[in-house]
Formats: sequence, C-alpha cells, structure tokens
Amino acid sequence: MADLIHIDEWKRGANLITSRPLEFRWGDWTTGVALLCTRSESVRFEKHRQEARGTPGHQHVAWVPNHLKLAGGSHFTVAGLFRHRDNETSMRRVYRLAAMMECVTRGTAPVLRTDLLRRLYQTIVRERDALGVSWKGAVDHYLLPLYPEHGGGDRLLARIRTSESLQNLFRVIEEETDRQFDLLGSHYVIYVPRCFKAL
Repeated sequence: MADLIHIDEWKRGANLITSRPLEFRWGDWTTGVALLCTRSESVRFEKHRQEARGTPGHQHVAWVPNHLKLAGGSHFTVAGLFRHRDNETSMRRVYRLAAMMECVTRGTAPVLRTDLLRRLYQTIVRERDALGVSWKGAVDHYLLPLYPEHGGGDRLLARIRTSESLQNLFRVIEEETDRQFDLLGSHYVIYVPRCFKAL
C-alpha cells in the first residue's frame, strides 16, 4: 500500500520551486520584489515559517529572513533567471547578458572607448532577443548583489578595467559570471513573490 501523504506537511514545504541550479522559493507575499538570502538564513526562516503555519489560527510569518532586496536592474535579472529556471545553460546566458549590461552602463575599460563597443551592443541585442530578457525604467545594477565575503558586486567592474580587447572582455565576463552563478547556487536562496507565476 502507498505511503500516506500528510497534506499539512506538503503545504508547509510547498514553497520550494527549484533547488538547482539556483534555489528558488515562493515568498509569502503576492507582489513586490524578490529577496536574496544565504542558505543558513533560509533554513532559519523556513523553520520559523513552518512553526507559524503549524500554529492554529496563525497563518502569517512574523519576519522575513535577513536578505538583499532584488530591486531595480536585479529585479529584471532575477525575473529572467526565473523564466529560464529549467535550463542552466540559458540561465548562465541571462547572467552573462546582465554582466554585459553592467559593463556598458557602469564599466570603464579601454575597449569600451573604441568602436568595438558596437560589437558588444550587437551581442547584447542578439542575446536579449534570443532569451526574451530586457530591463526597463531606471536601472542601476544588473548583476545580483553578493555579500562581501563572496567578492561583492563590483568585482567584475574592477576586473574589466584593463581589458583592451573584446576577446579579453568576454573572457573576463564569462569567468566572473560563472564564479558568481556558482556562488549563488551554493550559498544563496532566492525568494520570489507569487506574481512571478505569470512569468
């Protein structure tokens, strides 16, 4: 005979969307922005969440985990990552595209002051159209923020400062986004609002 499924237990853990390559969980809010927190903070929050939901007459959580708010450009980046959550290769392409956007809007490198910038823009447009990802409105940062112990968010910009060729720029972007993506997958959890179901 099959094992019994306890509906209450299922409901308590039902916020896990995917665990790999990045861990996405549903937040307990309908609209707004996604939150990025460490795995240890997520474990602490999930314990609180289960206790709160298991208390009769008490269906809300008292606090959210310590987190980094994914607003501005990182909101559109996480939406693109979420949309491609079942395909790691596409997710890495989305993250590389975000890094390219970061480079052209905030970066200072010799290659970005040459006519090779046009080729970078052509690559951005091609990838943006292929992946269906775009950024709208007043956008500041494109890459997801990382805590300082993981290199922070401006490490890419520091690394491209000496790039004198497009080949070198693309190599640095790929190395740095792969490093950051791997860190996001192993050390962080992303909580998304329920409105992401429409993506």
